[in-house]
Amino acid sequence: MQRALRALVLLAILVAPTIAQARIVSRFGVTIISCVVNSNGAGLTNGINVVYYNSHDSPAIEVDFLVNYLGRKYLLIDRGTFTRGAQINHNLTNALTGQPWNGSTPKLCRVERVYLANGRTF
Repeated sequence: MQRALRALVLLAILVAPTIAQARIVSRFGVTIISCVVNSNGAGLTNGINVVYYNSHDSPAIEVDFLVNYLGRKYLLIDRGTFTRGAQINHNLTNALTGQPWNGSTPKLCRVERVYLANGRTF
């Protein structure tokens, strides 16, 4: 009995962190390090904080992120000049603002589209 209880506790410890993590999908030459839903402090969302980097030789000038939060999809757009290998850490508030706060972990955070300075689009 005690052995079964220990096994159950160990299983719960190992599974709990995976349940609370977002499904992060890096693609199109952009790698996401983290994606966190921001709170405005009053029980509502305030966009996301995303940390990522570009692996293309040409700078990225726009990176679009698709975020699924509370069963709804949001497209958050980051514009600038993002050179190869530079870590980008931005708060994006052009979507997913003013929604009910349900924790910092989205169900999905995925690179949806990338525009490069050389004219290529992924």
